[in-house]
Amino acid sequence: MDDIRISLDTTGRSSELTMVRVDGVIDTITASELERVMNTLLEQRKYKIIVDLAGVDYISSAGWGIFISNIREIKAHEGDIKLARMIPSVYEIFELLEFDSILRAYDNIEKAKADFRPANSELEQPDGKADPITAPNPTFANPPAEVTTEEYHIQPSTATQTIVEVHTGVDTEKPSTLDQELLSLVKTDPFYSIWELADLLNNASNGARRVGWWKVWSILRRHALLTRKSRFRHSRRG
Repeated sequence: MDDIRISLDTTGRSSELTMVRVDGVIDTITASELERVMNTLLEQRKYKIIVDLAGVDYISSAGWGIFISNIREIKAHEGDIKLARMIPSVYEIFELLEFDSILRAYDNIEKAKADFRPANSELEQPDGKADPITAPNPTFANPPAEVTTEEYHIQPSTATQTIVEVHTGVDTEKPSTLDQELLSLVKTDPFYSIWELADLLNNASNGARRVGWWKVWSILRRHALLTRKSRFRHSRRG
């Protein structure tokens, strides 16, 4: 049976930083508990959050969605969510699905804390960007399998391999005009990032609409085009 354990701690001046330690798995069943904790923090106006994922073996799309869905409100209050100490298999999917363009990840807690400090922090780079994750991002013996569906499942990590179980299905929903525009852009250049695709869609509308990162991600997910590899294959068809 899946299990999750969540503990909270505060740190920093006036306890402005909240440490959320998670152990276990974050899937469709346990994600509701994490969502409850995150919502409680927002109700308490705790907007500077570090999530310690050292004890997490697996995060489903439902789990990632909790972090992404709250990030807009948190940043609107000059806060942030920073992820720390992800194991290699979890970090690999985090990077594969381009969540690294929304959330910052660190290989230890101190680096995550430092990024909440003023820009003159010695742990920050000259351009003001956070020191990127290093240690938990090794060279993997086997490249990750392509994620092509609504849900991916990662078996508990071993030292050298990430195993991804892929569920396939037929998308019966008729593509919208936005879908068609996005698919056309993917065919033009499959190596556009999600942010770049969103900007191109917005520019094409001359300000008539505002398409965000999450909307583009959702459309790509629906068409099994979350990875650049799958988008490259799509661009080569017909």
